[in-house]
Amino acid sequence: MIVFVGDWVKAQGKWGQVVAVDVGSDTFAMLGHDGLETWWGASVPEEYEDHVSNLQMQNKLRDAGL
Repeated sequence: MIVFVGDWVKAQGKWGQVVAVDVGSDTFAMLGHDGLETWWGASVPEEYEDHVSNLQMQNKLRDAGL
């Protein structure tokens, strides 16, 4: 999966925003609900349910009135 900082990824039923990317190890970090970074990698692709760019997510939130 190709992600960029600011993108949104749904993993394990929860949306999180990508806050860091490590291209060398093919991993990225999302902020968890506890405010800590959770690192993900290509080794668990079955965990990912959806992925949208930050702009797409902002449009979805606006359309939902949030």
